[in-house]
Amino acid sequence: MRSRRAEVAAALAAANGAFVSGESIARRIGVSRTAVAKQVQGLRECGYRVESANRRGYRLVALPEETVPPEVERLVTDPFWNRFDGGVVTASTNDDCKRLARDGAPEGAVVVAAEQTAGRGRLGRQWISPRGGAYFSALLRPPVAPADAPPLALVCSLGIAAALEAAGAPVMLKWPNDVYLGWRKLGGVLLEMAAEADRVQWVVAGCGINVRRTPELAPEAASLDEVAPMRPAEVAAIALDGIAQAYREFVRAGFAGLVEQYERRHLLPGREVTVRDLAGGTVAHGEAMGVDGMGRLLVRTAEGPVPVVAGEVTLAPTGGER
Repeated sequence: MRSRRAEVAAALAAANGAFVSGESIARRIGVSRTAVAKQVQGLRECGYRVESANRRGYRLVALPEETVPPEVERLVTDPFWNRFDGGVVTASTNDDCKRLARDGAPEGAVVVAAEQTAGRGRLGRQWISPRGGAYFSALLRPPVAPADAPPLALVCSLGIAAALEAAGAPVMLKWPNDVYLGWRKLGGVLLEMAAEADRVQWVVAGCGINVRRTPELAPEAASLDEVAPMRPAEVAAIALDGIAQAYREFVRAGFAGLVEQYERRHLLPGREVTVRDLAGGTVAHGEAMGVDGMGRLLVRTAEGPVPVVAGEVTLAPTGGER
């Protein structure tokens, strides 16, 4: 069920630039006109340009340019997503979503922000999160044992890639959690989890996607506006719907049911790679063969194939890569 704020946003958008009375919106969503006025003010604070006029009501002049909760909520189509929190700026959507998880929020809750001041990537790296990107964290409660949860990073990145591909962006995947445009990183997924010995309590999947080129982005990073101009909120909604579809298949059949889809978009097979652990030690070096049904990267080494559960992958340079 949509929040009142998203319902008001949907009613304004449905008017296609015409005025719509507060009374008609109130009847449509079952609240008072005063409540509608309060929600309109909240939408303005999120970047919606809404005009008001006596005896005419409200008119939506422009949608927000940034990733804000009511706009992402308005645009998602998969009913799996049931709660949208966040705001224009937050320190970390993952930290916010973990608080929701600890407080018992249901699977399908989402935290969205237009900017993060303390975004994180894998291995504790800083994730630069300026306005112009799509940043969100999704709460999952998969019915699996902790040992079966690692493929979820691949599941989420696959869902994002498949959805962006359908929207016209020729993206690819780099094991275990990165989305690439050509040979440049476009976005990534960070998983954080709480578990007991035999079951996962919750997983928070944090996602960041570079939508627009901004001065803060490194030159080697890619941005989606190079190939498929979209508003950041649209990208977040598309990505969330893709994740929901991939996650549903994972719960039904495990990662084995998604291997073929993943491999079609995988950059590493046939490439010479080195996989290192957190301390920088080499886990495997050789030719990447692909991923298996458990989400492990298979590397052909001098001693034979090695399945890698986790690690940092670097590629041997080639003339065609940047």
